[in-house]
Amino acid sequence: MAEPGRHLVADAGVLETEVVLVSERARTRWVYLDAGLFTGLAEAYGESILYRLEVLRDGEPLLGTAGETVLAGPTCDSLDVLYQRHRYLLPLDLRSGDRVRFLSAGAYTATYSSVGFNGFPPLREEFGPLR
Repeated sequence: MAEPGRHLVADAGVLETEVVLVSERARTRWVYLDAGLFTGLAEAYGESILYRLEVLRDGEPLLGTAGETVLAGPTCDSLDVLYQRHRYLLPLDLRSGDRVRFLSAGAYTATYSSVGFNGFPPLREEFGPLR
């Protein structure tokens, strides 16, 4: 019925990631983030949840022409692809170091990342208003 910690009372939880690499594979743009299925975004498995996203550069919204993008995590595991069927429209000038925020991430992203997977440390948690 309702997911406590995501929308029950208010919009809750933001997972901020950093773009590690933007590449093209078989004429498809892939964006690799420093968080994936095994590092906080397990609920994206099977593309079962579609998050709202915000894209930032130097703390400011990155706007402009957007193109379809496959989103993947940082590990070498072939399952660490967040969205391949659903193509998010992300700015074409997106580059390494830009930030992608997963909004309404809920209360469980840190729990899903509580054990370092493939040498990636657990997510750092911050509490308080979004900066």
